[in-house]
Parts: sequence; C-alpha cells; structure tokens
Amino acid sequence: MDASDTHTNRGLAIRAPLIGLLLAAFVALWTEYAANRLGVEAAATHLPPALLLPFLLFILLPNTLLQHIAPKQALRRSELILIFIMGLIASIVPDQAMTKYLLVVITSPHYFAGPENRWAELFFSYLPDWLVLQNQGEAVRLFFEGVPVGQAIPWTAWITPLFWWGSLIGALMFAGTCIVTILRRQWMVYERLRYPIGEAALHLIEAGTGPSDTERPGIRRSPLFRVGFVLTAGIMAWNILSFWGIWPPVPIMATDSVSIRIDPAFSPLTLRMNVFVFCFLFFVNTEILFSLWVFLLLYNVQEGFLNTFGVSSVSGSIVDGGLVGIQSIGGLIAFVLWGLWMSRRHLADVWRKACGFPSDLDDRTELLSYRTAVFGLILCLGYMVCWLYAAGLSISIIALFLFLLFVFYLALARVTAEAGLVSVDLPINAHQFTVGIIGSAHMAPGDLTTLGLGNAFARNWRTFTMVAPTHAAWFGQWTGEHRLFRCCAAAFAVATAVSIGYVIQAAYTYGAQNLHTDIGTDRGLRFYGLITQWIDNATQITELDTLFLISGMGGMAVLTGARYIFSWWPLHPIGMVVVMSAPVKNALLPLFLAWLIQTILLRIGGGVLYRKVQPLFIGILIAYLFGQAIAMVIDLAFFPDRPHQWEVY
Repeated sequence: MDASDTHTNRGLAIRAPLIGLLLAAFVALWTEYAANRLGVEAAATHLPPALLLPFLLFILLPNTLLQHIAPKQALRRSELILIFIMGLIASIVPDQAMTKYLLVVITSPHYFAGPENRWAELFFSYLPDWLVLQNQGEAVRLFFEGVPVGQAIPWTAWITPLFWWGSLIGALMFAGTCIVTILRRQWMVYERLRYPIGEAALHLIEAGTGPSDTERPGIRRSPLFRVGFVLTAGIMAWNILSFWGIWPPVPIMATDSVSIRIDPAFSPLTLRMNVFVFCFLFFVNTEILFSLWVFLLLYNVQEGFLNTFGVSSVSGSIVDGGLVGIQSIGGLIAFVLWGLWMSRRHLADVWRKACGFPSDLDDRTELLSYRTAVFGLILCLGYMVCWLYAAGLSISIIALFLFLLFVFYLALARVTAEAGLVSVDLPINAHQFTVGIIGSAHMAPGDLTTLGLGNAFARNWRTFTMVAPTHAAWFGQWTGEHRLFRCCAAAFAVATAVSIGYVIQAAYTYGAQNLHTDIGTDRGLRFYGLITQWIDNATQITELDTLFLISGMGGMAVLTGARYIFSWWPLHPIGMVVVMSAPVKNALLPLFLAWLIQTILLRIGGGVLYRKVQPLFIGILIAYLFGQAIAMVIDLAFFPDRPHQWEVY
C-alpha cells in the first residue's frame, strides 16, 4: 500500500460516503425510471447494469480525467471501492430486486378482488389490515388509475403498511448481514472462495486482485482491453442503427436465441449469446464451468427419460422442472447443510468470542463485531417470529419457513461467492416449498394467507438479505473502512426511500396500470391467486417427490465425497445446486464457451496467459454497458412506446 492510501487505517474521508449516498440515490431513481418508462429491468442481475452504468459514467470516467488534471483531488482506490460497495447495496432495492414485489403485495388485494376470484370470500378475513393498503380515500384505486389533476397523493395511507413491512425487511437485512459476518472468515480465509463477481468488479476499477495496491493490473492500458472495447463498441453501434431497419442486428443479445430439441420428450436446449453474462463467466474456475454445462445436459437427459417412461408427479407444479427440479432442491439443501457442518469449528470459535471467552479470532475487520452479529441474529430471528405470528402464521410453520428461507438465501450467497454466477435463480421459493412440504390441506387459511404475503420478500431473484452483503464484506478488505456497515446501511435506507417514493409518485401521477412494468397489471393477480390455488386445491409433494428430494440429497453427498476423495474428480457440487435455474439454463452457450476458452488458454500458457487475456473481457463488458446506455437514450427519444429489450439475464 503506497503512502497516499495510508489514510485508510483512520477511515476514509467523508467525501467517499457522501458520493456513495448520491450514487445510491441515483441507482434507485434511474432504475425505477428505466423500468417504468422503458420496461428495462436493469437491476435483475447480482452485479447489475443499474449500478455499473452510473458508476462507470459518473464516477470512474470523471475520476480518470481528474487524475490527469488534478491528481491530488482524485478519488483514491479505497474510496472508489467504498463508493462501489454502497452502490451495490443500493442496487438490491429498486424494481425487480425488491420494490416491485413489495408494492405489488401491499397494493393488489383490494383492487383486483372480485366475484370471479373470490378473494374476499376465501382469505380477506385473514389478511392483516396493517400490511396492505386500505382503500380509504380511494388510495388503492388511485394508485392503479392515477389521481385527478390537482388532487394530492394520499401519502398518509401508506404509513402503516410501509412501517411494518420496513421493520421486517430491516430485520431480514440485518440478519443476513450477521450471517455474512459470521461466515466471512470461513469462506474467505479457510475455504478461499474466489468471488469471481468481485474480482471482475475490481478489474473494472483497476483496484487489483489482492490486498496490496501495488498489484494493479493496468487493464485500461492493455492492448487487449482496447481490442475488446473497440470491437464490441462497433457491434453495439451496428445493432443500434438496426433499430431503424437499416440492416439486421448481430445476434449477440440475450433476446436472440435458438432452441434445440432432441426429442419431444426432452425439454429444448436454449442457445443464446448473452454477452453480459459471458464476460463474468470468464472469471469463474474451469471446474465449476465444466460442472455447470455438464449438469445442464445430464438433467435434460434425465428429464427426457422420465417423460419417455411416463414417470411424473401430480405435484409437478410445486417446483419448476417437476421431479428433477425437486431433486435439485434436495441437493441444494444438502449443499448448505454440509457447508455449515464444515464450518462447525469456526462457528464454535465465533460463539466463544461473542460470549466473551478467550479467542484468537480478531473481528476488528468484520462488518460487525462477532458479539453484535451473533446476538443481533438471535434478536432479528425473534422479531421475525413475532412478526409472522402476528400476521397469522403458526409457530410450527414459522420454524420450517424461516429454515427454508435462510437455506435458500445462504445457498445463493455461497453460489455467487464461489461460482460467480451474475444471473441465477432457484426453481422454488421458500413460502411455496413450505406449503408443498406440509400440504395446503393440512394448513389453516390464515397460514396460507400469510405465506402468500411472503411474495414480498421470500423471492430468490436478488436475495437482498445476503448476496450483496457477502460481496460487500469481501470488498471491505480493500477499504480499511471501520464504518463500512454504517455506510452500507445508509445506502440501503436512501435507496429504499427513493425507490419506493418514486414508484408511489409515478403510480399516482400516471396510474400504475399505465407504467411499463407489471406492478399494476397481472403480477398481483398471480401473487394472490396463489393463495386461492392453495385453498381450493390440496397442494402437497407426493411420495415420489419425496423420493427424488432424498435422492438429490444423496447425490449431493456422493458428489461432495468424491470431490474430497478423488483428486481427479471433475464435477463440482454447485452444478447440481443451480442446474434448474432458468437464467443458468439460458446461459448454456456462454458457459460452454467460457469453459472452452479458459481450458485452451490454460493448456497453452497456464495462469500467466489466462490473466493476460482478462482485460479483453473487461473491454467487452464496458463497451457493452456503454452501448446499452446509448440504446436506452435512443429508445427514450425515438421509440418511447416500443422500446427495444436489452436483457442481461
């Protein structure tokens, strides 16, 4: 670390947190604007364009110019990383990350209820008034249809539901941060997980891949960086001009795909070149890449044979993918439990440290002290139990629901930390799987109603409680910032206020049903229609489902054991964990190409050649993001009613 960065031991200057808060507000604002005006879901990936675009345009680019004009005033690398961390935390709030789900649950029941869906008859008596928007002063109707000119927005109607939902989300967020703090040393120091997403981000800001500032890769000065940037910029410009029908676009976007079906019994294999995902995959270990595309093919074959022989389950709709989907979930549960078992000594040390017993652990570099993390987690779990019980959920069901919720959260946090999948989801959510295990016929309507409200937070898309905090803790080793948790909490609070405030303002101004997202259309029908489905139908996993669930656990045990016993074993267990994720299925081609290119490079020139080629993919990524920004501006100016979709997941 050079002399200019010695200030990090005393904490970063106040300008970095302030810029981070401004970035957090901008990330939330422009993401919601893009979603509602253009229908662009810019916050859907775990390192989204919602963060990368403004960070590149408004932080890195001006700072690069400042380094030449007034180098003493330029932001230091540790400051840039802190700003990036705060932006990353902010990105887990807007649109599909959190806000959309939350506001759909709050606003939908009293607007979409009608005689045809029988919501009022089936579950309104169990729906807590303090968790949904009431129609006093027509607050609900005006949200979807817009207020007349001159009429004020009924902000007071939102105070009660936002307060109580905010308290639960705050508890979930803090609990996730506590778990991240407890496991950080196990994952980073003992198991040495690579954090490929973080590695790629560090390359973007030229912060290096090690704790020393002398390890700068100088990516922007690399000829390969310039080659990747220029070629991709040319392709993006070509595709943007194709908006006017001058020529056909180059099929490199996620919307350009080809389906291959071996047999009618087999699901089609989707081949599409997702440039955004592909660039991050280049930083993933070849062992994991190989396992991912191999498991995608193996599970497709297994599904095809099951269909051929007519082996299916009547509850196939509980988990996407039917029997193979629930088998994958069994492997996921075993994967998480095995990871916790491997952490048992570290967890015991953390407990002793938290209780004040002598310990060699040093928690001064953690997001929280171990005492705060352990007892904060206990208090948050206690509050969640009380909150869910007050909302109408039975204690026994709360235990299973929270267990599954944090198993799924922890699984995706571990997957993104180890496998670096920038776009990944699970085929089932915790509240749905809870109903599937117990059986809706064995649950009271109040329990089903409360679990239906779980759509507000029990989603796996961005898992706001753990994935971003996991990477924030990893990035923290380069900041030397003792206020990192407070900076992250402030960024989350600012992003939440801006995001929710903007959507409420836009909905009452234009009418939610007129926005380009589905917040005012069918998503609410799907969320609350799920409660009706549970009440009207005996939804439960069958004995065959249970058999495949157990087989998934057994398969994970075999994979894990083989990996420890045989040094030559080629398959990583993560392949089985995420094999039924829709974004991973759609990334079959990028997965294969990233594995093939890495394998060839490592065979020819080893790790030295592999590291030399990394700037090529950073150049491709930056040019792709700039192209997206230009395309969105052009859409807003020339095609506001029919914007082009630039999907990244």
